[in-house]
Amino acid sequence: MRVCYIVLTCEKYAITRREWQLATMFKNFPKEDIYYLGHTMDTDRRIFSWGAGDEYDKLPYKFLYFFKNVILDYDWYVFIDDDTFVFHDRLVTFLHHKNSADRICIGKQLDHIKDSPWGLYMSGGAGTVLSRGLYMKLCEFIQFVSNPAGLVFHWCADICLGLWMRLIPDVQKINHPGFHTDMHLVANAPLEYAVTFHHLKQWDDFLFYDLVEEKN
Repeated sequence: MRVCYIVLTCEKYAITRREWQLATMFKNFPKEDIYYLGHTMDTDRRIFSWGAGDEYDKLPYKFLYFFKNVILDYDWYVFIDDDTFVFHDRLVTFLHHKNSADRICIGKQLDHIKDSPWGLYMSGGAGTVLSRGLYMKLCEFIQFVSNPAGLVFHWCADICLGLWMRLIPDVQKINHPGFHTDMHLVANAPLEYAVTFHHLKQWDDFLFYDLVEEKN
């Protein structure tokens, strides 16, 4: 099974959160399978940019230009923020029971705007996993749109990603209870079943989950 990570970041966090992820959850992960969508094109540091701005409301364009300019060859594609921790082995164990050729999206489904035009979508910070089948269809769809910038309907990257997936037929959405939108949910989420936590702010936060993973 081949898995890659696509991580939203920016110049501000290139030497903090990005480095903290690399030193903890990514320390044993192949660096060539990590794609940080950031402020510049620096492939040696695994940072990639195709001209999207570095402001928060430009995050959807980082996703958009990634799909527009890159076709990768993996079974699963994990989209996260730079303040998210993933228990990679647990995720892979879960994915082993899925067929990556199907159009599958896995994550924490949010419903707080379900009655708006934006509808349901997966939390970007908690992590969104796309199968090869779904990723390829998204790439095909976006790369053949004459005006891709017109696909940015919202300033939130995860909401835009959810809207794009609604344009793809036969998508199977899996709301996984182990994907957490906030690290502080740990009090209500047994660590042995967790797959992701979002909103890590300090080095100690990353170190905490890294030590949990090592104990397992």
